Amino acid sequence: MKKRIVGIVAGIAALFIGAGLSAAGQDWSADFKIVRVGDGVFAAIGAPGGQAGSNAGFIVGDAGVLVVDSFLTPKAAEELIAAIKQQTQQPIKYVVNTHYHLDHVGGNQVFQAMGMPIIAQENVRAWVPTKNSKFLPPPEQLKKQREDTAKSLADTPADQAQKRQQLERRLKQIDSFLTINLTPPSLTYEAGPLHLYLGKREVTLVTLPGHTGGDTLAFVPDANVLFMGDMGWVKTLPNLVDATVVDWVKSLDAVLTRHASAKFVPGHGEVGEAADIRDFRDYLDDLHNRVKAAIDGGLTLDQAKEQLKPPEKFKAFGAQFFVQPNVQDMYNELKGTKQK
Repeated sequence: MKKRIVGIVAGIAALFIGAGLSAAGQDWSADFKIVRVGDGVFAAIGAPGGQAGSNAGFIVGDAGVLVVDSFLTPKAAEELIAAIKQQTQQPIKYVVNTHYHLDHVGGNQVFQAMGMPIIAQENVRAWVPTKNSKFLPPPEQLKKQREDTAKSLADTPADQAQKRQQLERRLKQIDSFLTINLTPPSLTYEAGPLHLYLGKREVTLVTLPGHTGGDTLAFVPDANVLFMGDMGWVKTLPNLVDATVVDWVKSLDAVLTRHASAKFVPGHGEVGEAADIRDFRDYLDDLHNRVKAAIDGGLTLDQAKEQLKPPEKFKAFGAQFFVQPNVQDMYNELKGTKQK
């Protein structure tokens, strides 16, 4: 189990620093870029190597702003607030956590200090300070990692610029992790739909099963934009550590039926359309079918991890380091041995 957790942390850390995410045709800020998705609706797309760690966003109404997710670090959350102020003078009225994973809630403390209500599905309140222990090492371990990284940087010659940049980025990441105070949501709901109003503008929150068991999707009806959190990934392989893939595929089928013409803000990847969410749904369904066939054929877990490769269609997706962990999680889900 310890080896499994180490693997999870390594994969998540790689995703946090933005491995494989595209920045084509866009100007990046230090940690994220702002993309206008609709009138008063903005996605904040996490930058490769930045401290955002995931996507977030915000919705501007005539009587306030709703923020979707708080990023990985307090620093990135503060930058998000500054970006919001560049777009509107309306006050932030609500913050929504789409799920408990650290890269979406690590900046919660910044909004809590401002007195902002943080809303999530009811499971998230207990999970933020507990389950995130598998993503956020304890302070003493982080300090040791910082010492080791600083030593590696000092020992790296100046002519190895790329390695030095990686180590410098890692140092900044560790320093930011040391500032995180895991802060749970202050308001929760069970299943929804929960209707929030920013003056005339409505935002509807619903929860669907699949990714963690406590995921929220936020829909802006008048703009036809759906913020999916990590229920949706665009051209990026997912983290399945808490997932129930069989339920997830059904949830995505429901999303595609209800929101066929919407624009989608995923938890990771660029803003997408229904075709992108369908591709992601098909990846999960294909993974399920390939692993089930492997089990039916008598393959052990190690054999399945070694032999099963995604179809060509999915090899261009980002976060390819999740290929084997995805097979492992799917295998254990189907065997009934998955530990969450």
